[in-house]
Amino acid sequence: MKLGLVLTNDWELYGDGSGDYFELQHKPLESLLDVIDNQGARITIMAEVGQQWAHQKISEQEPWAREIADSWEAILKKAVKRKADVQLHLHPQWLNAHFEHRKWHVDFSQWAISSLPENTVEEVLKRGKRYLDGLLQTVDPGYRCIAFRAGDYQIEPSAAVIRGLLSAGIICDSSVTKGMYLPPYCDFRDAHSNFLPWIASEKDIKYSNHDKKGLLEIPICSYETVTSLVLRELFPQLSNLLSFRVRINRQDREWLARNNREKLKKYPLLKRPFMTRNIKSFKWLSSIFISKGSVQLDYDKLPPNIFVKCLQRVIDSDEAQRWVERPVVIPVVASGHVKAMCDCDNIVRIIKEIKHSLGDKVVFWTLSEAVESWMKEIT
Repeated sequence: MKLGLVLTNDWELYGDGSGDYFELQHKPLESLLDVIDNQGARITIMAEVGQQWAHQKISEQEPWAREIADSWEAILKKAVKRKADVQLHLHPQWLNAHFEHRKWHVDFSQWAISSLPENTVEEVLKRGKRYLDGLLQTVDPGYRCIAFRAGDYQIEPSAAVIRGLLSAGIICDSSVTKGMYLPPYCDFRDAHSNFLPWIASEKDIKYSNHDKKGLLEIPICSYETVTSLVLRELFPQLSNLLSFRVRINRQDREWLARNNREKLKKYPLLKRPFMTRNIKSFKWLSSIFISKGSVQLDYDKLPPNIFVKCLQRVIDSDEAQRWVERPVVIPVVASGHVKAMCDCDNIVRIIKEIKHSLGDKVVFWTLSEAVESWMKEIT
């Protein structure tokens, strides 16, 4: 038994529509692709198509929007040529967005894909798959859009989305993070597993239907622990100590502090939709200081020793040990966002530490490889 580490990256602007595409997406992705190649790893880009469609819509009137839309397509083609994977990501607030007074105005009433009418859900998912297939098969005829991640993980209630995904020909979702609780948007506290894939119930993505047919859910690996949104966003060193009881070295402390300063400078907390939409909720406000929650396996936020410790926990878990005598590779999904990175130093150290500490216990996979392998395994 080995782990197939799937490094995914939600490739997008900020949730309120702000941010410079070239600074937040294009240039950082170019750097990340170089790092992944140099380190012998693999990356899966979860490409947010809503903002791309919004830019294409105004591109005839706005040359800058055409430049962004063309660059968006060009770098994804380049990524696929370099053996990266690209899969579908969507923030529905972009679907009715308009550009006015030199800024994007997104539609927060469509924050979750589950908020859309069912026929719209199916239509937009089919459109997303057609778009990525048509774009990327020009450089790789074997490319297929087969996986999806909901914007801000907001896939609940999920029954209509599951039907829409399957109707669109998308066979995998990766939106669930066990333990995540963001009322009123999602409650994954009782999800089937924190890392092991399952065939989703037709009624609820977070439950298994114990069948061999249906939508495959490959969750983002997570750990339930005492956590704090305030500490995580403002004092990441203390957050890691609280959640994992692990001290980090000086180099990683300095990187975390620098990365956090840059992120808060570019995207202050009070500007973020999850803050502005929940600021009046006492229950939510009390939960952000300290609560039982989950920490994702996130290569933008976790220092190398903690990231590797999380992988070792997976290897040692009862769920994984059931497969220990079999020649199977269990997919483990990690997340990241280039818009939140000040540089690629942390992921370089993470990959090196994985190779040093875990050796051949871990291989690097794309999401497409994980889906193909695991569908064969469970059927």
